[in-house]
Amino acid sequence: MDLKKINYEIYQSILKKIVTLEYKPGQIIEEKKIADEFNVSRTPVREALLRLSSCSMIEMIPRIGTYVSQIDIKTVKNAYQVRKRLEAFAVELASVNISDSDIKELMDIPKRMETYKGNQDYEKYIDDDYKFFKIVRNSTRNEKLVEILDDLNNITARFLRYIQYVNENPKWHIQYLTDIAQYINNNDAETASKETEYFIAVYVKKLFNTYFG
Repeated sequence: MDLKKINYEIYQSILKKIVTLEYKPGQIIEEKKIADEFNVSRTPVREALLRLSSCSMIEMIPRIGTYVSQIDIKTVKNAYQVRKRLEAFAVELASVNISDSDIKELMDIPKRMETYKGNQDYEKYIDDDYKFFKIVRNSTRNEKLVEILDDLNNITARFLRYIQYVNENPKWHIQYLTDIAQYINNNDAETASKETEYFIAVYVKKLFNTYFG
């Protein structure tokens, strides 16, 4: 048995259920149930939970239990502030390192988003925006940057699903992703970085003005 692989699979399984709200904020995490699901002892489950605790996804309270963390607006705002700069840096690195297959997938995402139907497809917008920036950060060839941005994106994606975020201006969003993908394709790192930082700043401003006034 490859313990490292099993630990990663357990971590990813719990994380996905938290980010997609299958595990709701405040819900108790049952270690035994997860251990039984993967046919392992509780040790790898605890290791996965400790890792999730370090990135604000769960709370482990001694002698009480382990719970999915509540959505904390300050944490979300902080995540977006850091994301704004680091995504811009990631785009800069990706402009130099991205593969032909990844740039094709990157450019296909905005095209796919054009087929979505407003409010009823709000989760598809969230998923594809997440995939877009995941391709970018995975193309940086910087494992530490990928790790940090993965954690930040998981925080913001869970928040968007929690509020059932509806993109009020999908054409603007799609056009910006199209432009960013094109700058990366042209190896224009400077413009890609600048436009990404601006895009996220405006996106976050619109988001919080709409939902929190």
